[in-house]
Amino acid sequence: MPLGAVYLGEQFFRPGESFRIVKHSEAVIGGQRPHAHDFVEICYVYAGAGYHEVGEEIYRVAKGDLFLINYEVKHAFYRDPEDEELITYNLLFLPGFMDDSLLPFQDFTSLTMSYLFKDSWIEGRVRENLRLNAEEQREFDELIGKMEREYNGQLEGYNAVLRAYMIELIVKMMRGYQRRSAADERQPRRKSEIEAVLRYLDTHYHEPFRLAELAKRTFFSKNYFSQLFKETTGMTAMHYVQQVRIEEACRMMQEPDKKMAQIALDVGYADYKAFYLAFKKQKGLSPHEYRSGLTW
Repeated sequence: MPLGAVYLGEQFFRPGESFRIVKHSEAVIGGQRPHAHDFVEICYVYAGAGYHEVGEEIYRVAKGDLFLINYEVKHAFYRDPEDEELITYNLLFLPGFMDDSLLPFQDFTSLTMSYLFKDSWIEGRVRENLRLNAEEQREFDELIGKMEREYNGQLEGYNAVLRAYMIELIVKMMRGYQRRSAADERQPRRKSEIEAVLRYLDTHYHEPFRLAELAKRTFFSKNYFSQLFKETTGMTAMHYVQQVRIEEACRMMQEPDKKMAQIALDVGYADYKAFYLAFKKQKGLSPHEYRSGLTW
């Protein structure tokens, strides 16, 4: 997906607000606008068919598909020319819209773990996409229709009503996650989510390591993500990143003119000392000792 734009909430929210509902007819392929944003978005496919590109994944979508998009996650909807018009409803909001105690948070998982949803939350169940069944689609169509009318009407107390509708909508989403059986859905998801993170790390190893950012990609909490990562790979995420960085450094050392300090920077270390210690711990040799043993 191309780099795309970064949309800011202030561009979309009315003054003093942190919620918006948008009904949109998506572009034909080639006209889509990949973007990220500094707010949470719930995307609901209301009609038609097409595609949704989220990060490195592409989903074929149709009416009843629902997606959660966290802060800074690139995505774009589009359709083939022969597809029926693809219409989405997009609920844009900051977690603080639900409750002032959530103002510091920037992801959907933090929101679902708040007191508002403590009876609905099941650790590890939130994911970025959900396919609604026919009954759930009818419920969502009705609920989103009421939200749209309330948002556009702006009658006295409309924000309180919208907040109540959002709580209802999220609880219904949680019910949708819960109907996925652990045997059929949770285990494959655990594996696929960790595999997706591994693919990401294999190409972004040189970037600053932030465990919370990795966890956000999976829609797992940080602690749960750490547990699954170690169960799947046998090592911590930090250990895995170190391993990828050092192996890449070894490859770069085969270029005789490449300076060691530059190699350290290229694989993601801010200073040579940190690189030296990580390299020796993993290889049992200093970087220079290792390089001296190479045959050119």
